[in-house]
Amino acid sequence: MPREWEECIKEGESLYQYMMEHFEEMFDGNEIKHFSIWYATWWMQSYYHDVQEKWGKEIQDELILWIRKEKEIEQLNNPVFWKPFRDSDSFCNIYQGYKKLFLYQNYYFQLIIQSDCQDCIYCEREENQIHFELALYGWKDESGLIQPYNELIIGTDMLMPSKPWSSK
Repeated sequence: MPREWEECIKEGESLYQYMMEHFEEMFDGNEIKHFSIWYATWWMQSYYHDVQEKWGKEIQDELILWIRKEKEIEQLNNPVFWKPFRDSDSFCNIYQGYKKLFLYQNYYFQLIIQSDCQDCIYCEREENQIHFELALYGWKDESGLIQPYNELIIGTDMLMPSKPWSSK
């Protein structure tokens, strides 16, 4: 059963607050605890696994630098840049999504804070599973449009377009 939007907001705020209070605990040296790459929309289901297999470690290395830079310039700390999203499968799970997209090669990802993890080495070591994750958002082809949607354009500010950002 899909959750009410008010519940989504509360859970999103809780995830954001955890990040603010436990930022360094979300890392283990040069790794993000519980890290994975997922998909932002059902259109990405057939693509995200290949991206994770091919570039997972390389992406994570660059992502950590990017996350730390975003925190340093204080956008990561600004709640205006975060909002809750329902997962694209059941609409029952909630994640907190960051408005500024992360670019790796020609792939765009949304940084998210998620509380659900399955079967990673950190799950065996600790109870808390709140972690950073990347959701594959799309890629840019020669048309300049974000695929596979073929209608979205990402500006130089790397902010998510307003239509998907404002959806519930």
